[in-house]
Amino acid sequence: RRDSTGIIFMYLVVSDTRLLVLVLYVLASTFGMVAIIGLAFFDQHFTVFINPFWYCVCLFEMVKLLSTLPNVFKAITMRSQQLIQTLLLGIFVWYLFGLVAFVFFPKAMTNKQSEPCSSPFMCFVLVIEWGLRTSDVGEALQIIEYSNSKKWAYFLFTVLYFLLISTILLNVIFGIIVDAFGELRDSQDELKKKMLNQCFVCFMDRQDFENPKVKTNFAEHLSKQHNVWHYICFVIQVSLKPKTELTGTEQYVIEELAAARTDWFPALRSVELEDGLEAGAEEEESAERSPSAYALCQHLLRLLAAAPSS
Repeated sequence: RRDSTGIIFMYLVVSDTRLLVLVLYVLASTFGMVAIIGLAFFDQHFTVFINPFWYCVCLFEMVKLLSTLPNVFKAITMRSQQLIQTLLLGIFVWYLFGLVAFVFFPKAMTNKQSEPCSSPFMCFVLVIEWGLRTSDVGEALQIIEYSNSKKWAYFLFTVLYFLLISTILLNVIFGIIVDAFGELRDSQDELKKKMLNQCFVCFMDRQDFENPKVKTNFAEHLSKQHNVWHYICFVIQVSLKPKTELTGTEQYVIEELAAARTDWFPALRSVELEDGLEAGAEEEESAERSPSAYALCQHLLRLLAAAPSS
């Protein structure tokens, strides 16, 4: 039992990402502090680990503190499959351009280096490097005179690279990330809207309580009738209560919790709202009956007035 408990504890520690990040921050701060103390008092030189540079690791906490930054990483990870497939297509196209450069004009790839590319892989690397850095692979090529027979091949090579890679492929990648970021923003806005305007317990909207016949408002409904913390305390209470002391209702809730069902929640029901609507319906019914009763009284009075006096 103790061995299994220790294994579970270690698994929980290792699987807790936040705890591991905090441990990394502590280690980085320790390395940075030791480096500063060693330089101030012992004239110690910096090393790879004993270096104030490790303080920069703690700046990653800004990602957690700012609510927008995590969405940037989520926008990349949630569409990772599409991004990977698009990048694989880009690598295939880049390799084709590098192969064409190696076959037709390898000596022209000397504008940014001293010697021409001697292999398809070297041309492939140059095409990616200068194509991404400048959005124009022509920056890595020497200018070819118009009298050269390969001038039109050079022209098609640079123009097609600009259209296929710089214009289409890169914009497709950026579009995937931007669409994912917008989807995350919309889902968070919808979630905030539901949290502000919908009861978590009964799922009824704020506008349902704006009826003047209802005696309570939405804020009082959340704080008194369907307070989430009251339900949490109730679940904890019935879970810790001995089975022999459970009431019928509490036993029913325990069975629902064990079966992972939520039928015991008052979904789309509210006592205050139902009472208000019933009271309003009774008032309308009485208002509808009152004219007929008034007319009956008037008729009886007329009959009494018309009757001969004895």
